[in-house]
Amino acid sequence: MRDASRRTSLADLRPFPIIESGMPLLYEDEEEGDMGDATWHKDAMDIALYGVMAHLRDRQGLQVFANLNLYYSTRDRNAYVSPDLMVAEPYEVHLNLPSYRIGEDGPAPLLVGEVLSERTAQQGDRREKLPIYAGLGIREYILIDTTGRFLPERLLLKRLRRNRTWKDEQDADGGVTSRFEFRFIIDADNRLRVVDARAGAPYVRPDEAPARLDQLTVEVEARRKAEERVRALEEELARLRGSGPKKGKGRRRKP
Repeated sequence: MRDASRRTSLADLRPFPIIESGMPLLYEDEEEGDMGDATWHKDAMDIALYGVMAHLRDRQGLQVFANLNLYYSTRDRNAYVSPDLMVAEPYEVHLNLPSYRIGEDGPAPLLVGEVLSERTAQQGDRREKLPIYAGLGIREYILIDTTGRFLPERLLLKRLRRNRTWKDEQDADGGVTSRFEFRFIIDADNRLRVVDARAGAPYVRPDEAPARLDQLTVEVEARRKAEERVRALEEELARLRGSGPKKGKGRRRKP
């Protein structure tokens, strides 16, 4: 798991300057007809949205959007994509923003996420959108597929390098950790879970009752106490090893 001990500043997350030359023009949801999302796709979208919203609730100026049209091109004002998840720093926080146009509503997003499905995979979440998000300078792009049908890793964080290429990252346990200090994991029930990376505490899903939250809190607290006991034992063992007789300093036996 990535080290989340340092609180990331907003400056660490702001997008790189936009490079629009050669950026594809997409009109993402046109010609789709009435194609709907599978239940598990909407489930993952809702969990990601409300979990990230809860995590960033105290970060002033940031706003989390779901499936909002993002107009990004100065060459064609009709070109847009619709990220399943988007974290942005709009010029003015607007609870009913109908769409987001870069340069008018705010700068490029700081993070985008896509929940892959048969429909969205066809739209090119893993292909056509990569040069767009790279050209916009978006630092983090998270891909989610709880089924493993379209993304064998199930979770993947693509981090943008300064040369506009992507570096794929995944934690040792299969989760991914954003510089916003939240984690996405696939839980034991094969559903998405959002976790506070610093505290290790899971956020409640939209369908979970308070009783479930109490259970999760107990589990987190038990894990924290177990980790503290392990650290204490390791420190005691290191102290005992360090207090033993030094080589050559012991008392010589009498012949």
